[in-house]
Amino acid sequence: MNRPIAITTGWHAKYRHIVASDGRDLNTEILAAHAENNYFLLIDLYTEAANLADNQDAECFFLTFAHVFALELGHPHQFKLQARLKAYGRE
Repeated sequence: MNRPIAITTGWHAKYRHIVASDGRDLNTEILAAHAENNYFLLIDLYTEAANLADNQDAECFFLTFAHVFALELGHPHQFKLQARLKAYGRE
């Protein structure tokens, strides 16, 4: 069964849900990685969420998070993530 991933953006006054589907609970994994400050894992999880996103805006949202963490860590995936964002005009 595919479970939706709902990540809320914005402040309490306005919520925007972005959804992607996967066979496992990726949302729970992302929240756990945030709680553990596991930024290397967050790069992978947000990239995976981007790959599963159901539209371009959602994909770019997840890619942006992955890219920010990759930049902060000097992770080698930063260049691939940047290229994907740039391809959508979202660099």
